[in-house]
Amino acid sequence: MGKHAYLIIAHNSWKQLQFLINTLNDSRNDFFLLIDKKSTDFNEASFINGCCNASLTIVEPVSIFWGDYSQIKAELALLEAATHKDHYDYYHLISGVDMPLKSQDEIHDFFDVNQGREFIDFDAHGGAEIAYERMRYYYLLQTHIGRKRHTCLKIFRDTILLFQKILSIDRARDIKQYLEKGSNWFSITDDFARYIVAHSEFIEEYFKMTYCADEVFVQTMLNMSPYKDNWYGFKNKDIQYQNHRYVDWGRGKPYTFSKDEYPTLCKSPYMFARKFSEDIISS
Repeated sequence: MGKHAYLIIAHNSWKQLQFLINTLNDSRNDFFLLIDKKSTDFNEASFINGCCNASLTIVEPVSIFWGDYSQIKAELALLEAATHKDHYDYYHLISGVDMPLKSQDEIHDFFDVNQGREFIDFDAHGGAEIAYERMRYYYLLQTHIGRKRHTCLKIFRDTILLFQKILSIDRARDIKQYLEKGSNWFSITDDFARYIVAHSEFIEEYFKMTYCADEVFVQTMLNMSPYKDNWYGFKNKDIQYQNHRYVDWGRGKPYTFSKDEYPTLCKSPYMFARKFSEDIISS
């Protein structure tokens, strides 16, 4: 039974983050924690001192902006830190408001049985087309625009996009056949984690100045890699969430689970769920 690396991105809810780490605290796990650089009230010492069974590494902060390359930059920083420290059986990317739905024994047993599989989510319909639209043009100023729909910067960017379409700009032409879309949260093997890290320069070249490409890059890199046939979805074609993260998009964007829903979620076949409210601490 090998070790697992938990790659955690967080920007608030520190008590909930501590509860998550305590829940996952096990000698078979190591933690790599990246805090959004825009957060100002994070107490690093309290987290380092509170982790006794597992190693915890604080990764250099990154200012993360919605839809921007900075999300990919943060994920790469976590993968680089973890692969530099050790060889892990699995690397789990989660947020600070996620929760495991199974015990540590059950989680490790599950991944032992499925050793070598890549747990990455792919959209069932239309993912490739959406990914292509997000990748083929230069999306300027996403750091400043974020989720905003009506700003002068957004109007300016849309104008630039229009000119790019007129000029038939296609920066993703060479990788179009590999493009896919899905959730950015994953559980991947050591081999594939190191493949991603080894292609960091390629990732920056193609994925910088794109739009919401954090939902594209892991799927695309898997398709380009020697490990594409190891996708878990090929083994279990009936499972809805191939990354084993249960997320409810029907009631929210995504819906926030409460502590009262946690026991029911634990009966699902999935290893993790997101996202949870702070009342999970009292569960």
